[in-house]
Amino acid sequence: MTTNNEMKEATTLAATEALASLATGKKFYMSKTFWANMLAAAVLGVQMKYGFIIDAEIQALILSGINLALRKITSQPVTW
Repeated sequence: MTTNNEMKEATTLAATEALASLATGKKFYMSKTFWANMLAAAVLGVQMKYGFIIDAEIQALILSGINLALRKITSQPVTW
C-alpha cells in the first residue's frame, strides 16, 4: 500500500519528467518532417495549377516513405 507522501513524490516526479521532456524538444518549425509535408503541399498546389498530376497512390507512397525515413533519424520530440 502506498502512502500519501509516496503518491505526492510520484506525482512530482512524473510532472518534472513531463516538463523536462517539453523543454528539451524542438519547435515544430525546426522539424524536417514538418517541412517535408509543407513541400508536399506546395507540390500539390503546383500540380493543381499546371495540370501535371502524379497519381494519388504514388504521392501517398512517396510521402509515407519520406516521413518514415525522417521519423527513423529523428532524435528529439517536437514541442508546440
